Amino acid sequence: MENNQIGDLRISGSGSAGGGRYNVVSISGSGKIIGDLNCERFRISGSGKVDGSITTNDFGISGSGKVTRDLKCARGSISGSGKVEGSVYGGSFTISGSGVVEGNFKGDEFTINGSGKVGGRISGTAVKLYGAVSVGQGIEGEIIDIRGSLRTNNMVNGDQVNIEVGGRTEIEEIGATKVTVSKGIQGRGLVSRFFLKMFGGKDFDYLVAKTIEADEIYLENTIADVVRGGKIIIGEGCKIKKIEYSDSFEVKSETSIIDETIKL
Repeated sequence: MENNQIGDLRISGSGSAGGGRYNVVSISGSGKIIGDLNCERFRISGSGKVDGSITTNDFGISGSGKVTRDLKCARGSISGSGKVEGSVYGGSFTISGSGVVEGNFKGDEFTINGSGKVGGRISGTAVKLYGAVSVGQGIEGEIIDIRGSLRTNNMVNGDQVNIEVGGRTEIEEIGATKVTVSKGIQGRGLVSRFFLKMFGGKDFDYLVAKTIEADEIYLENTIADVVRGGKIIIGEGCKIKKIEYSDSFEVKSETSIIDETIKL
């Protein structure tokens, strides 16, 4: 794309425009763009909607915005309230306010620091989910860090999976090389803990999973049907129906309950 041969599209009041190829596209009032966009930089700082797809190097919503189809970006962020009704493909993408991706995310880095929902699957090299997050079809990544509350009805699969429980976290299955689950920070703000607990329901401050499988496993505050691995260490606050281990197994706290242990 040669920036000196194409113009900018800016909506600063109330208006609408068609899609196409631009250098910079910005909506700082209340605007709507109808059609697919291909641009170097895209910004919404007011209230905006793109009725189409977006391909851009730099994407940002700091107000209220919606994209009705797929988003492809080298880097992107939602720091206000935003929704992508399709999928997001890109290098890095961050949600620091309230954001929804109804499709999938596929890229290098995906971060949520607030409230977020992904209807499909997250596939990234580094995945960081901090806050209250819902993922419909599971998570795949090399390094996956979870702090707060997560709900997914599918598998979390990674090289390293680190979970700091700060609400009710529900995961169907975890598979990794190394899994670490620890209690959340006790000094977390009272207001944030109130809302996490209100929406967390039963087993607040616990990870609830059917199966956890990895070469190395350390667990605190975990409720699971089966924990299977090479080296397994159980800390405090765990309720596990069956543990299957091949190398070593250790329980470090009397507060944990294990119904059955099998040496493979």
